[in-house]
Amino acid sequence: MVFPRSTGTSLMSLTACTLLLTGCGVFGGDDGGSSEASKEPVNGGKVDPGDAEARETLASQDISMIGTDLHYAVHELSRGAKTVELTFSVTNIGDEESGIVFSFLGRGGKEDVSGVKLIDPDNGKVHLPATDSNGDCVCSSYSGSMSFEPDDSVLYSATYGAPPEDVKTMDVSIPNVGTLTDVPLS
Repeated sequence: MVFPRSTGTSLMSLTACTLLLTGCGVFGGDDGGSSEASKEPVNGGKVDPGDAEARETLASQDISMIGTDLHYAVHELSRGAKTVELTFSVTNIGDEESGIVFSFLGRGGKEDVSGVKLIDPDNGKVHLPATDSNGDCVCSSYSGSMSFEPDDSVLYSATYGAPPEDVKTMDVSIPNVGTLTDVPLS
């Protein structure tokens, strides 16, 4: 940070304001929780049932894979200035525990949802999830094995480059599930 030349009084005032703004953390105050607890994702991405209204479903598909009945639902396909954000969920609608939902959504064996594509059929374009400067998918990821009990749901998201402004719907292609067509962009 560059400070303009000033008198010692102004610099002391700036220092005092900085200390006031940083609060108790500078003086060893409690931040309200342990740093270890804040590093772990809540429920490993699972969606807890609650009193909140259910998310709107724009498109959905039920499938059965290796004895597991799953419900895939697209909840949002939200257009930004240069990106589109996809939000979808997977629910175990069967009677048995399963981990199958976590094994096939990523490309190249990755534990993320990088295999989920958006298709612009009007312009003949396939949109893959965006990647960051390290080449990692800008999308939900998961690791290890997570039990997926009956009625459990997992919420995922992925970011894509936006199609032209005149595109009002896109198809969502999910590996081993199929393609959900004409999903409206909001």
